[in-house]
Amino acid sequence: MSAPDITAADLKVFENSGITDHSTILLGAGASITSGLPDWNTLAVSLLLRSNAVKQEEVAELLLNHQDPMIVVESAKVESGESWDVLLKECLYADSVPVAELIPSALHRAVVGHFLAKPDKTSLVTLNFDAILELALENELEGAIKVESITSGAQTEKIDATQVIEVHHLHGIITPDYANDVILTFTDFAQLIEQDDSWQVKYLHQAVQKGALIIAGTSYRDPDLRQWLFKALQEKPKGHSAFVLLARQAFNLTKERFHQIKPALSSQWRAIGLVPVFVNDHTDTAQIIRELRHANSEGYKSPDERCKEIWDFHQTHFHKKQYLYVAQLSEQAFYLKEIFDTTQIDLSLWISNGDGKLVKLASMGRIYNNVDVLKVVETGHDSEWIAGQALGSDDTLLVDLEENITRRWNSVVAVPVSTEHPELPPITNAVITIGLPLSIKEALPVLGYITEPGLAV
Repeated sequence: MSAPDITAADLKVFENSGITDHSTILLGAGASITSGLPDWNTLAVSLLLRSNAVKQEEVAELLLNHQDPMIVVESAKVESGESWDVLLKECLYADSVPVAELIPSALHRAVVGHFLAKPDKTSLVTLNFDAILELALENELEGAIKVESITSGAQTEKIDATQVIEVHHLHGIITPDYANDVILTFTDFAQLIEQDDSWQVKYLHQAVQKGALIIAGTSYRDPDLRQWLFKALQEKPKGHSAFVLLARQAFNLTKERFHQIKPALSSQWRAIGLVPVFVNDHTDTAQIIRELRHANSEGYKSPDERCKEIWDFHQTHFHKKQYLYVAQLSEQAFYLKEIFDTTQIDLSLWISNGDGKLVKLASMGRIYNNVDVLKVVETGHDSEWIAGQALGSDDTLLVDLEENITRRWNSVVAVPVSTEHPELPPITNAVITIGLPLSIKEALPVLGYITEPGLAV
């Protein structure tokens, strides 16, 4: 995650918001897409094709681009008839990562961490059909507590979250084995919106009564969610807030363009009763949620402040750290040359300066004389540099480079590096890049042996 982008001002908005009383976290599709499941348009196209409502993918895309997608999908439901549930299961999972290999995203894991820190003061709710959030909980709990998916107003009989953990699915659930209470087509939404006393309305009303509501990973285009929240927010107590976390990545805009539209975005969200929190990358949202339970504590320092402290330390001890890191990189290179069976390899360490930039602090075989000569690049999902992209993705990136007569390397592996803190969440503030003379396909069989180098501060 691009932790250096998250400032004290970003987190200050959560003060006096009811979050210390209770927090309800509502997840949208953005959480599951990064785990390998299809987004709405991809799912809709698959439904149209597999139901034979249309025969060609371009026709399906044309329909979706020029009509309300929820109405378009009605044709798939009609064509599938009694096989609708079967079609839903096939389309959600068949073309994605095998279910057994689905891995909870950084956002799923962050939400689980927030919940487990204060299970009696946290509620979990999702718009997603999948049960990846439940999987993330089960992975963490290792069977110690039962996790249940709730798709109706009925709740399990429990005293507290130490007995059963509930994940409420506002739009139903689809697993490889069954589909329950699915809300997907225009008819589904219209019928649900007609119900003034639906369990979803009651649930969200209770959420804002108890404390803060945090919406993450959703475009907020579902008509029922808009209506439910409009009703719920009209009666929220003073001092309780509802937040929507908005990532620049979801808008597919440059940093400059995103900055230009922020005032309008802020006005429109506040006008409908939600407090917008702007971040750059999807994984920033996960870091925000990790920080929430610490942000009001005495002496708290935001991720960008922690990153700046680490960078200042490296500037103060620049020469000492240069020799140390170059030695460590050279040692690691010797190990990797044996693994990849090559005589050529290049390792570099990049570190955030806490001001939206990534600095190439050390490279094997080179000693820099001062900070001013170091390469500085942009960070984020759309950075021109692979190291900058890795910092913003929280994932190891494997990239084949374009052919270039002057280039020595055919591929680059970029590994994000986290720095631990004794009291606060870890922050990803550095990246190791590995230049290889091999293609990713050639290197892939042995890439699993690479261990993440630690950043010794």
